[in-house]
Amino acid sequence: MKGPRDGAEQLILLSIGIAHLTRERAEAVVGELVRRGQIGADDGRQAVEELMGRVRGDGAATAGLVGRLEGGVQGALRELGVITRNDIDDLQVRLAELEHRVKLLEASADAASAEVS
Repeated sequence: MKGPRDGAEQLILLSIGIAHLTRERAEAVVGELVRRGQIGADDGRQAVEELMGRVRGDGAATAGLVGRLEGGVQGALRELGVITRNDIDDLQVRLAELEHRVKLLEASADAASAEVS
């Protein structure tokens, strides 16, 4: 039986695999067009890069295919309760802020008790 971790790993591998297969397929199709003489090699390379830019979502208002897949993976990980690096970073900042506040309160309490003595 597969656990939540296995499912998350499969989603991540799927997003990586789709992007890789897309490039391979695009290069194969363009390579065939170049071989037939229907387009030049430079035009073919440019076409592949433009396609990959669309897949990634470069310069577009909406995320490309890879971005949408990554968003889906992140959503699935959230549903599984997996903590992300951003979550950890946010917690570290909050902890540092709280530690600083405690030190200020301790210093204030020490100063107040010194005045009373």
